[in-house]
Amino acid sequence: MMAIEGVSGLAGDIAVSFGLPILFICLASANIAISSRRKRNYAGLKLRLSLIFSIGLFVYLITSLMFQDRLVLASIWQGSPLLYSFVFSLSGLLVFSGITTLAYWKLRPQLWRRNDNELEK
Repeated sequence: MMAIEGVSGLAGDIAVSFGLPILFICLASANIAISSRRKRNYAGLKLRLSLIFSIGLFVYLITSLMFQDRLVLASIWQGSPLLYSFVFSLSGLLVFSGITTLAYWKLRPQLWRRNDNELEK
């Protein structure tokens, strides 16, 4: 496979696109864990809001990455369309399944209503 200029920059952008939301989730989790007992009633809400923000940040970063590095992506496509299609499809599937799992795990409204009802009792 030929060396394409800008792939290392693309790899760095991808690392930031995944690393920044993960860092934000870790900081939010630490904030929730060290918050006072009185504020722990809102821990679920804080976690859901931080997850929603992280997903939004991730989508924004990936979208801007695809726009910013479109020439590098086009060069990769011209070099090996089959490999590019496979990697692009696999990446899309992984991102979609990750966001779906995260949404089902923590962001579903039934979970909010159940926890709110348990807090009222």
